[in-house]
Amino acid sequence: MASVQIHLKPRPISPVHGHSKYLPFHWPSDFEYGPFFAEHATVPPDATEVYTLQSPALSASLSALFNTVIPGLDAEVPDPNRLCRSAWPALLQLAVTKLSLAFEFRTECENHIVRLFEGDRAPVPPPPSMRAPSLSPEWYAIIFSTGDRGDVELRGDESQDIELELFVWVYMQQAVDNYTHIWGCYRREMYQLIHMIAPVHLRTENSGLFNFLSRKAYALASIFTTETSADDSCPPLLSPSSSNGSSATDATDSSDSSHAGCLDEDANSSSLYRPFRRRNLAIVSESVDL
Repeated sequence: MASVQIHLKPRPISPVHGHSKYLPFHWPSDFEYGPFFAEHATVPPDATEVYTLQSPALSASLSALFNTVIPGLDAEVPDPNRLCRSAWPALLQLAVTKLSLAFEFRTECENHIVRLFEGDRAPVPPPPSMRAPSLSPEWYAIIFSTGDRGDVELRGDESQDIELELFVWVYMQQAVDNYTHIWGCYRREMYQLIHMIAPVHLRTENSGLFNFLSRKAYALASIFTTETSADDSCPPLLSPSSSNGSSATDATDSSDSSHAGCLDEDANSSSLYRPFRRRNLAIVSESVDL
């Protein structure tokens, strides 16, 4: 059975328990005291409290997080102003693909959190189309309450391994959320940009007016992109496809139409998982390989 070694920093004495043998479950959390994993990153020298769990699922998901999910999400966000408009649908698809990657991983974390916390009473996981707090309130009440229980004591009994594993699943869930925020904003921006310059069907005798309107729309789109790219407070999307409309552009999101990331706008991230607004300022070829 695959083992997972967890390193924790010393915690302050809990006012609830009167000692430091506890796990700080907070939502959101900066995970100041861990968990840390020697197999995947450098462990701080003061993270001397070590626990070992036997969980193939946890081991596999940690490997996926550090080797696939984070590298896939922690990428430069292309600047649409440096590409021709014909490349914009590909940029939208790029954002959709990133959000799909995050959604699938987050779904796995949610399922394990509920199963571990509820045991035999665990409800049936909602389908992808219902993965949003507004659509599955009971499910997400379990998710959020489990991750925000305050200081949970490590008693040294059979419940200790369950709490430690829960702590790691919650950690992974919040870690992927922090990386997903920027892609949710980017997807929204690209969707709006593409719709703002949708072709207007005019009669041929009005071609001059069409060209004039096209130039104005593109100028407005460029201004919009510049302003929104400087806005770090872009609200997160509960669903990567929450924009309304049924145009041809929506087909780009078909593989992700029901995904609900439930991103937390106010999440405080650790130094490892600190999201920031990035633009790829290098001039990119118009034939983007996405």
